[in-house]
Amino acid sequence: MLMMYLMFFMGFVAVWVAGQLSAQVQAALGMVNQCGILLMVVAMAVSSGATAAVSQSLGALRVSRARRYVVTTVAGSLGLGLIIALVGWLYGDPLLRLLQVPESIFPLTSDMWRVSMLGLPAQYVYASTGVMFRATRQVLPPLWVAVGVCALNLLGCLGLGLGWFGLPKLGYMGLIWTGVAVQYLGALCNCLLLARYGYLRRDALPPFRWLKAALPYLLKVALPAGAAQIVWQSGYMTLFVLVASLPADSVNALAGLTAGLRVEALLFLPGMACNMSVAVLVGNSLGAGRPEEAKRVGLFMVLVAAAAMSGMAALLWPFRAEVAALLSQEAGTRAQIVSYLTYNLLSTPFSIASTVMGGIMVGAGATRYNLLIFGGTFWLVRLPLGWLLGHVLWGTASGVFAAMLCSQVLQTAIMFYVVRYRDWTRFAMRCRHQRAV
Repeated sequence: MLMMYLMFFMGFVAVWVAGQLSAQVQAALGMVNQCGILLMVVAMAVSSGATAAVSQSLGALRVSRARRYVVTTVAGSLGLGLIIALVGWLYGDPLLRLLQVPESIFPLTSDMWRVSMLGLPAQYVYASTGVMFRATRQVLPPLWVAVGVCALNLLGCLGLGLGWFGLPKLGYMGLIWTGVAVQYLGALCNCLLLARYGYLRRDALPPFRWLKAALPYLLKVALPAGAAQIVWQSGYMTLFVLVASLPADSVNALAGLTAGLRVEALLFLPGMACNMSVAVLVGNSLGAGRPEEAKRVGLFMVLVAAAAMSGMAALLWPFRAEVAALLSQEAGTRAQIVSYLTYNLLSTPFSIASTVMGGIMVGAGATRYNLLIFGGTFWLVRLPLGWLLGHVLWGTASGVFAAMLCSQVLQTAIMFYVVRYRDWTRFAMRCRHQRAV
């Protein structure tokens, strides 16, 4: 959870510095960040498959198999990151046009996008190596790396973005170049640590015969997880398009959504930490042949995470206006931030609970449930309702934000039914597969 808060702080600093520059920079940064998350779906998919495979392998005391999955995941993430970064570089402007980026911020967004593509391969490796540490239940080494990355990010954003500490003021380009640099630093340090702990080593390179036997399970988990991430993140991009194309005040609404998402991360990232932790714990239990324990651990984590983050949301509720004033100097953007936080804080119990239940499905290898439930509620409820309220009935961004709350409630109810009453443990690796690899 500490690592998640460090990641939150990194994003918060970047958004705060962007807000000090202008609402246009803040809105452009939001579009670039959301597009970047969309391009990270492949890494997220591979990491989901690897989390299930590595945690279940260690639960079954198959350490050599876990090492081979780690090497396969890291090498595959690097290769995929290079390919996707090249495609993103070549087709960046057409993609931004497709997303209806307002003309007033298009040049800023295009400049930021091209630089961010240079850091995408490192971002893939940094993300996948972090997941591998969590899957092997070694959380302190990457935590220290994250502390260093966060400190350098703070120095770079304030120094190169605003000209503090005697550094040259590069404005919005200083923010983007800082982000690229710290991703490479984090990826390099994590790889060196994995090698030191014996997971990235030459004798762990898997032979073709092993890959032929082991990759089907990895793909069985990764493909639905990847599809779920594509559906989810493309849905968020469509949500940005809905806000960017509002009848009035679209730039302030877009800047408000960007800043509001960073505040949401204060509550959501600990939920993601619980998501990753419960995936490992459930995977360990299923790998050891204890499905009832997996269910008990999963439901306990859901209850604790939802209660804790709901308490934090309640504490934050009276200070929405103060938070908005901290993130932006423009009155229009502040109003949009307050509107977003009003609906988002109300949705906290539901969003955290469904996030942790999604982690249960990842640990069990039952990622198809995440695809159907998260994707279905997003595209069949959130987006149509957001268009209806935001563009037709209310004509403001508040309609889009209200639709997000409604979809979270429905999503959580369906996920709870699946966790409580469906046989999701059947998706774990079987003993026959364990003997084979």
